[in-house]
Amino acid sequence: MSGQQPNVSGGDLRQSTFQSHRRSRLGHEPSRTSQLAGLLALFAVLTISAVQSAASESWEKLDKRLKGQIYQINVGLKLRLKNGGWAQLSDLSPKYRYPVFSTTADDKGFRVVGFGTAFPIKALRNERTYFITNRHVVDSSEPIIKECERFFAAMRLYAEQTATTSDGDRRFRELQSIVNLAGKKEMSGAEKATYQATVDAIWDTYETYLSVKADPGRILFPKYLSLVGVDTEIGYFLHAPGPVTLPALQALPFKVAKADGEPDLALLTVSGLRTFPLEFDAVPPTEGQEIQVIGYPAASEQIDVDASRYYSPTFNTGRISRIAPHILQVDAPITKGNSGGPVISHRGKVLGVVAVRALSDQGGELPNFGGAITIKSIKAFAPELFDKLSSR
Repeated sequence: MSGQQPNVSGGDLRQSTFQSHRRSRLGHEPSRTSQLAGLLALFAVLTISAVQSAASESWEKLDKRLKGQIYQINVGLKLRLKNGGWAQLSDLSPKYRYPVFSTTADDKGFRVVGFGTAFPIKALRNERTYFITNRHVVDSSEPIIKECERFFAAMRLYAEQTATTSDGDRRFRELQSIVNLAGKKEMSGAEKATYQATVDAIWDTYETYLSVKADPGRILFPKYLSLVGVDTEIGYFLHAPGPVTLPALQALPFKVAKADGEPDLALLTVSGLRTFPLEFDAVPPTEGQEIQVIGYPAASEQIDVDASRYYSPTFNTGRISRIAPHILQVDAPITKGNSGGPVISHRGKVLGVVAVRALSDQGGELPNFGGAITIKSIKAFAPELFDKLSSR
C-alpha cells in the first residue's frame, strides 16, 4: 500500500540469508564472497522497493501538487515586409487553397501559430529556469514563414509581369491593396471577382516560375524574395494555469534539435522565475506501469465553454505498454496540444516527454498509441544540463 515501508529489519535479513545458506548446502558450500554479494543484492532490492513505496502518492494528491508546474506554450509570429507592411495570414486562395497574406500599416502584435505543453525541469545550472518541450512545437512557425515568402516573392514577380510601366514597386502596392480586401467584412461582387482572380494569379505565378519544380536551381526565387524582404520575429509565451489575464512568461531558446536523428526536443529558458521544477525519476520505468500524461490537449476546449477564459492542464491516466531504447509507448490518451508534456510516475517524477501520436492509414488519431522520449535520450541531448544530475 502507498506510504508503507517494507520490513527490512536485521532479523528478516538474517532469516533470509540463513535460508539461502541452508538451501545452498544441498549442493556445495557457498563462499563468504557469494554470501556477501547475495546479501547486498537483497538489500538493494529492498531499498528500491522502500523508496518506491514511500514516495508514491495518489493521483489526486499528485495532480494538485503538479498542476501549477505545467504550462501551455504559445508560439507567436510577426511578419514584416521590406516596405514596412505587417503581414498576416488572412485567407486561402480559391483555386489551390494556398495561404493568402494581407498587410497592414500598423503592428497588430504576435499571432499565435502553434501551441503545446512545456514544463520546468531540474538542471545542473540554476541561474535560470529551463523548460522542456518539443522541437515541432517551437518550430511550428516555419511552415507559415515559408508560405509567406512564396506568396510575396510570387506577388513581386507578378507585379513586374503585369506592370503597365516599368514601375514594379507601384504595381506591387496595387496588388497589396487588392489582396487586402481579404480583411473586408463584405466585398462587392466586382471586388470579390478581382480579389479571387488576383490571388489565384499570384499562386499561378509561383507554380509556373518560382516553385522547386519550375526553378530547381533556386535562382529566381531568392531574387524576388530579396526584393520584397520578409523579416520574422518569433515569440515563445509560457502560460501558467490560471486566468488568461495573467501575463505570460516570454522564454528564449536554449537548445533546439536540428538534425532528424536527434530527439524531438527543445529547451527554453526564463530568467528571474522562482518555481519548483519537475525532476527525472531515478527508478527505471517498467512495462505495465501506471502513469499520467499532463498537458493542454485541444480536445479539452471542445467540451469546455469557458476554456477561452483560463489555462488549465488535463490529466490522462494510462500505462506504459512498451519500452524501446528511445521511446516509451503509452496508452494514455494523447492528442494535439499534449506535445511537450510530461509522462509522470506515481512518485511525481518525469519518465519521459510526450512527442508523438500514432495515426491510422486514413490519417485519424489512434487514441491509445502515444510515444514519449525517454530520460536517457533527454540527458544525451543536453548533457551540459542533465549529465550526472542526481535524482531521488
